[in-house]
This record gives sequence, C-alpha cells and structure tokens, in this order.
Amino acid sequence: MKVTLIRSARDAEAVFADVECLFQRVFGYRLDRRAWARFYFVNPYGDAIVALGWSGDLLVGHQALVPHALTDGYGGEYRYYLAMSLMLHPDHRGFPAFHRLVATTTAVARQEGVPFILGFPNGNSYALFQRAFGWKTLLETELYNWHPATPAAPPRSVTPLPHLRLTDEAGPPCDETYRQWRSLELPYYAERVNGQLAVIYKIDRNGTLTLLDALTDAPQRTADDLAALLTYAGARQVRMTGVHARMIGLDPSRMERHTDYRLRMCYAPITADPPPLRFSLLLSDVF
Repeated sequence: MKVTLIRSARDAEAVFADVECLFQRVFGYRLDRRAWARFYFVNPYGDAIVALGWSGDLLVGHQALVPHALTDGYGGEYRYYLAMSLMLHPDHRGFPAFHRLVATTTAVARQEGVPFILGFPNGNSYALFQRAFGWKTLLETELYNWHPATPAAPPRSVTPLPHLRLTDEAGPPCDETYRQWRSLELPYYAERVNGQLAVIYKIDRNGTLTLLDALTDAPQRTADDLAALLTYAGARQVRMTGVHARMIGLDPSRMERHTDYRLRMCYAPITADPPPLRFSLLLSDVF
C-alpha cells in the first residue's frame, strides 16, 4: 500500500470521488460532501492531516487528524488534533495497513509539535491504537436511551445559556466560530430548564435528543426536567452516556442500552498530556 498525504482543499477536491467510493464500501451509505469538506478543509483551526492508502489506482485506506482547540474557564487554550475517519477497504484490512496510515499522520503531528491527539476509537481499532501508538484511555462508557413513562407538560422556563460550557474545566471553545463550524445542519442548543437543569444538546431528524453535556443542582428533579425538555423540543427520546446519566442523578441500569456500542475517549501524548477535561460529546460527533 502506497500512502500519500493531502493538506489542502484543492488536493481534497481532486480525490473526493475516491474517498466517496471507499466510504460507501466501508460504511454502506453515501459520504456527505459538505460535511467532509467542513470537518477537514474549511476549518477555522487549521489544515487537517489526511493520509490516503492506495493499491495501484484504488483508494483502500483513509485516516485523518483534524485540528481543534480546547479552552478552559481561566483563559487557557490548548491546541490538539482529533483522530477521525479511519477507513480500510475490506480486502486490505489488517495491522500493516492500519499502522502505515496512523504512523503517517502521527509523524506529521509530531513534527508540528502538537501536544496530544484525542480520539474515539471503535471496538475494532481500540486495542491497535493502544498497542501500536501508546494511546491511553480517559473514559469508557455505554450509551443509553431514555424516555418518560408518560407525556410531560412543557417546562416552566427555558433560558438560553451564553456559552457551550457548563464548568471551568477544559472543553470545546465557547465562541460562535466553533459553534457554527461543528453544528452543520444539526445545531447545538445550550439551555437551562426550569432554572435547575443545564443542558447542551442537539436533535436528529428521527427525533432523538442527544445530550452532549448536563449539570443540575436538583438531581431529584432530573427526570421531570428532561421529560419537560422533550415536550418543549418536540423530541421522542433522550440519548446519553452512562457518565452523563450519573452526573445528573439517573440510574443507567434502569435505562435502555443503545445497542452494544461502547464510547471510548482516548488520547495519545505527543509532547504532553491533555489538561483536565470536562467530558462532553462536543469533543466529537461520535454517533
């Protein structure tokens, strides 16, 4: 397998048809051209590092590192790369191909002096990233679906929050630049429900409200507040991680598992470890 790098929108445009074919073969549905360009090459934080693996004229591999930033409530900013979109053609899967792609992007990141890489590897690649590239696990959790037993009345109040952050811990930037870049066609909402449940969320086209982060000072009221939010948003269920469920006083053992998927938030230290992070799915649109 021959590996090449692309670092510009012009080069990306030239290979988009090949990437689209590989994506269709690996995932079984069509790649969103606008989303691909937005994540990789119309990025306010810089140019992506995209490694392409070729077998002759056939694209058989793809892996990318996308530049991002973290900020905290004390004015600190931390640049990093987010690992995304590892794809290998079914006829070319295996450790050698995986290693060549990831080694290529990691080497460029190291040359650029980025402190660390963050990633959300799936079950197939998780052990490989750990063994071959020293990735460390920050957090591992299941996903759950939640809905109230009976329809609820609308909330007494819904107040917009000024930022996409609920604490002073490091997380995605609060500014509108980040919000517009990451939202695409599914905008993020940051609101306080009934004066007590602070939530950041988005709603997909199937009516699922994905909880990206949450904080409450009245956990005994969380179920009522969430039920009211569903009515307000016109959604049918909430999807959240076990971590977020426990944060706001819900018991994951009494909730419905969302398939057998496990979300793993990992990092690879290049020159430093990441700062203390607030676990928020804003760090990656992982599902």
